[in-house]
Amino acid sequence: MDGRQLSPWLRRLRGTAEIVWIAALCAAVSLLVIGFIPRSPVTLQLPTAMLSGLGRVGGITAGVIVDPAGRIILKVTDPSLAQRMIYLATTLPGVLLIAEIARRTAGLLRAAQDSDPFTAQTARELTFVAKLTAFGGLGVWAITSGADWALSATVLHSGQAVQPHQSPFVWLAVGLVFAAFGQLIARGVAMRAELDTLI
Repeated sequence: MDGRQLSPWLRRLRGTAEIVWIAALCAAVSLLVIGFIPRSPVTLQLPTAMLSGLGRVGGITAGVIVDPAGRIILKVTDPSLAQRMIYLATTLPGVLLIAEIARRTAGLLRAAQDSDPFTAQTARELTFVAKLTAFGGLGVWAITSGADWALSATVLHSGQAVQPHQSPFVWLAVGLVFAAFGQLIARGVAMRAELDTLI
């Protein structure tokens, strides 16, 4: 596939990355504004084992019960400012991280359109994006888990908080993909340099 065939794909991928970047920024601003609006929605998932009265749920046939090992979504009808800010911490960090990853990806694709992408600079940028995704994802997981823990403590009579139910595996996997591409580019650059010394 020659450069003319690749160019439309690069434009589409770059456009997609830029759309994701802008959409994520807009979503972040919206979440921030909504968080300061009184009575804005605050929801959270709690383990059904921590709740009582679920054995009397109506509207279901005989022999059907709420899964005691499952989770149920609850909504706070009149959340306080503190609850809204804690809830904001469960969503905003991940959206901001996605926006930054999309922005840097768009920059990489723009550079690939304008010049030779097989450079040491591209390899370094991919490696940085890999670290940003992996370590930033771990940070997002830690913040959101802590926020879930704090929010759950405000809605349970016992004040008992729940354990994190999400996993940072997805962030680590995506970071590994970026790192692999960075190493492939770096290897290609090194091989080109070796060939240049032989010619």
